[in-house]
Amino acid sequence: MTRTCMDCPTELGARNLTGRCKSCATRHNNADPVAAERRRQGIARRFADPEYRAAHAARCANMNRHISPEVREQRRQHGHRMTATLRAANDKITKDQRMAAGAARSATVLAWCPPEWREKYRDLKRRGRRAADAKRLVLDLIAGKPMPTPYAKQRGALNWCPPARRAEYASARAALGAAEARRIIEADMTPFERQMARIAAGAQLVAAPDTRTGGPAYTLGGISSGML
Repeated sequence: MTRTCMDCPTELGARNLTGRCKSCATRHNNADPVAAERRRQGIARRFADPEYRAAHAARCANMNRHISPEVREQRRQHGHRMTATLRAANDKITKDQRMAAGAARSATVLAWCPPEWREKYRDLKRRGRRAADAKRLVLDLIAGKPMPTPYAKQRGALNWCPPARRAEYASARAALGAAEARRIIEADMTPFERQMARIAAGAQLVAAPDTRTGGPAYTLGGISSGML
């Protein structure tokens, strides 16, 4: 008696044990979160082996070197089609949709962090902290632990640097050293950024004196501006 797939009318072979055809069995297994996680862990274990990764990369490189011109052209055309499709879809995305997508991504990536602490985490990242280090500091602060002394000192030491430029400063410091990185950042700062940096460092705001006398305004020639 001929058997058919549980999910479609495809006939099954005598040796089929799953009760589904190959396509439906693959679809069924991919929909199972337990099977998907088990498969993900297996792939991760294989690629954790440096020798396996190197052999896999060599196989892929060799295959790409020996593909036929027809296949290479098919790939190129497919890339053009995908680029055009993605650009067209991107043009239809509204500002509200982008904001919603950003909020959804933040909710996923920062699910470990309460909403009221996320700005603190972002501030640590802007100051050049690695993600894992920033996460550890925020979790410690949430748990009620005092802020580590090195971080408190760093906050004071970076008062001269605008928050928006601190990631740039961290990259330059890693490549050129602290002194040279600071010189480059300070040379590129706007006058407003310099003023805000002085205030952050403790400078006092001083009101400009009002030099107006309250009487008629005269020009150097002695003529009142109201007479002109």
